Formats: sequence, structure tokens, C-alpha cells
Amino acid sequence: MTYSERRAPVAAPAPHASTTLKESHWTPKRHGLITALCEETVARTSAIRSLAHYSNGILDFAVLRTDRAPLSSLITENGDDAHNESLPGSRLLLCAQDLGAVLRPLKTGELMRTVLAGGRAGLWGGRARPDEFLAAVTDVPGGVPEMDEAMNRLTARIRTEVHGLPDELLGGDAQAKAHLQTGEAPAGPQVDFGTAAAPDTVYEQRLRDLWRTHVNTTDLQYAGYYRDWTLVCVGDVFDSQELGPRFMDVSVRTRRTAYRDLSRSLRGHLVRLKDALDLIAPPPGGGASVDRLVLDVQEGAVYVHWTSPRAFLLGVTLDQRQVGNAERRLAALAEVTGELTLPATP
Repeated sequence: MTYSERRAPVAAPAPHASTTLKESHWTPKRHGLITALCEETVARTSAIRSLAHYSNGILDFAVLRTDRAPLSSLITENGDDAHNESLPGSRLLLCAQDLGAVLRPLKTGELMRTVLAGGRAGLWGGRARPDEFLAAVTDVPGGVPEMDEAMNRLTARIRTEVHGLPDELLGGDAQAKAHLQTGEAPAGPQVDFGTAAAPDTVYEQRLRDLWRTHVNTTDLQYAGYYRDWTLVCVGDVFDSQELGPRFMDVSVRTRRTAYRDLSRSLRGHLVRLKDALDLIAPPPGGGASVDRLVLDVQEGAVYVHWTSPRAFLLGVTLDQRQVGNAERRLAALAEVTGELTLPATP
């Protein structure tokens, strides 16, 4: 293959056909630009099967891909396709409201973006401004990253082009540099073990080494590992002098306690999140699986990555610019943690 062949321009994919179902209060004269931006996003994002827009909790319109079959798991009422198609997103946003209330006392700002990824489907929910929300659905296996990027861009455009508001960097700043390991050995995080940790010094040392390799003051600043909803290992760099200004209103101890409380409360939220996924692509026998959950607030994010149906890692960054880098760091930690062989129980 020649250089010119490698550099040949690639034609942009053809837009996907869609239809927009609007509620009577949503008029083109007042809201046409928002509608057009949403329609454009669906047309150019193959992973998105539908997108819904809400004002003050009320559905305004839904954009549906015409090449997708109706959600077969729903019981339709009066043939209302817009409300049926938007039901998974509505349930995600309701759950996000509750999770946002849990995070609010940490004073890291409002919950702006929620991403839920399962093995067969995924959901995105976020706000363009207070009382204006969007939700998107994908039924494409592995389609969540494409949907996530498209919805982040769409929300930024609505904020900047329609409302004249600043971009809130949903998903972080793509130009932000991740943590770079220096030649000097860093102090590293303080690592503790919970009641689910196996009494095996080799296994504990391996976990300690992994936390000191991945948790840092730049991007991933906290990570906890849970098995059967019980703490195995947790470590953070909250005591670092570099992070001191981030704890002027909320103490280190309070923040640590809050993240442990959140991990315990996830069990109840997980039932509702699985129900939302079941509406999109119910697996045989029911019971959708959840692979990851992202709670993107104005100052950082909280992530949950499942390594198995029985185990997950909860990670945190306090820097909005580093939201993407921190999740990639947690994903790497989750992968290697999930591969560790548990010591035999005596």
C-alpha cells in the first residue's frame, strides 16, 4: 500500500434515518435549534437508538432511529411510542437524582452526567442546565463509548450555542495530561484492608503494590475494592499536601466515610439500574448485567467498575479535567485486580 493510498480521504458515513416525536408544548419557533442538534446527533451516531429531551422532568420530545425495532420489552399504552422509548432514560434520570443527592454533601458540585454500561445495552443521562436534561439509549454491544462521546459533545453544544453558557467538560478535558511516574519513588497512597481481605501477606502486598502504582494525586485519587459488598482494600492520597485546597469545606475523614457509605448504598440503586437496562435488551431469563457506572459531577467523578458479578472497584477523581484519565486508570486497576488469584481459605 502506498502512502497516497493510506492517506486517501474516507467518506463520512451516511446519516441514519430517524423520526422525532414531539409533545404539544414543544414548538419549533422556540426550541427548533435544540431539536435540530439532537436530530443531528442521532443521525450521525450509529450506537444511539434513541434520544430524549426533558424540561422540569417532563418529556419534550424523543428522536428514534427508524432502523431499530420498537422496544419489545415494554407494554405500550395508547400507542405512545415516545414515552415508551424514553422510559429507560427516564428511569436512569430518576436514579441519578437520588445518587446526586447522595453526592451533594461532598460539595463537588451537581451531578452532570451519568453513564450506565451493561453487557447488551447502555444508557446516558445528563443535564444541559438546571431542569434541562437529556437521555440516550444504545442497544449496540460495546456502543456506550461512542454514545457517551456524542452526548458529551451534544450537551456542550446546547450549553454554548443555545444558552451561551460555558462548557462544563463532561467526561474531562481531552488535552489534560495523565499522571506521569517520575524517577523518584512517590509517597503513594495510604492503603487499608477491610474484613473481606484474605489473611495472606503475599496477596495483601500485591494489592498494596497495585494501589501505589495506580492511585496518585493527578488523576485517580481514591480507589476501593469490594467483594460481596464488603471492603477488601481501599487507598487514597487525600492526605497529600497537593490536594489540601480541595478539603477546605469537607474534611478528609468525611470524604472517606462518604465514599464507603456510597459503596454500601449502591446495592439498592443497582436493582433500579438493572431494571432500566432490562427494558432495552433483556437477557434470557432476565437480570441485566452492569459493567460500569459513571457519576460525573462538576468537580471530578465517581466510577464503579465491576470485575465480576460479585466484585467491583469504586474510584474517584476530584479534578474535572482528569475525568477521562482517571477512569482509564481505574479500568486498568480493575483489570489487573480481577486477574489476581484469591488465596485459598484455610
